[in-house]
Amino acid sequence: MYKLGVIGGMGPLATVKFYDKVVLNTEAHNDNEHIDLIVLNHSTMPDRTKCIIEKKDTDFLNEIKKDLEILDKIGVDVVAIPCNTSHYFYDEFKNFTNLKIINMIEETILEIKRKGIKNIAVFGTLGTLNSKVYNKYAEKNGIKVKEITLDDKNSVMDIIYKIKETNNLENKDFIEILNKYCDDETIGIIACTELSLLDISKNINTIDALDVLVNKSIEYSGAKIKKL
Repeated sequence: MYKLGVIGGMGPLATVKFYDKVVLNTEAHNDNEHIDLIVLNHSTMPDRTKCIIEKKDTDFLNEIKKDLEILDKIGVDVVAIPCNTSHYFYDEFKNFTNLKIINMIEETILEIKRKGIKNIAVFGTLGTLNSKVYNKYAEKNGIKVKEITLDDKNSVMDIIYKIKETNNLENKDFIEILNKYCDDETIGIIACTELSLLDISKNINTIDALDVLVNKSIEYSGAKIKKL
């Protein structure tokens, strides 16, 4: 019955944003033409960055395995997980289910490759950056990753967790960081779904991994992306 299964709650506001974007970007003229989907808002999921840094992989994997089992029983066609950091465990996810799980990291890199861009800068949690999950797919596709300073990594981490704590979407500090790294030759990847909540000018050369996940969720669910 359900085409798309979403494992959300990482964080909850970002999950709302993902669902909102799926609805707004699906070509549909009435209710019946939208995607049948189910959202598991698993907000008590262990912190992904903490699990990676403290090498407590099983704490997270044991929980997400339960969600994949639920989606298996429901029988969805495809699974979306709107959390960049969680994709560090993508290979383990595939061991838990035969369902198709969209790899938002790989899909983002492939979209950048299609654009003919050779350099990226990644903005996300310390879990995402230190695990070099984007580097893995970038290197496979001949794309160079511009290193971000430790101070800027920590500042981005602070911005992310401030959003989680307060839902305050003030973007000034993040925009200043983006402008240090993004130019005509380097595209910045918005690689945390909390950062996807911020208003970022189209004049800054960025691509949002959440947007890529939204488009692929629509496509793999058998619907069409609305032409804007």
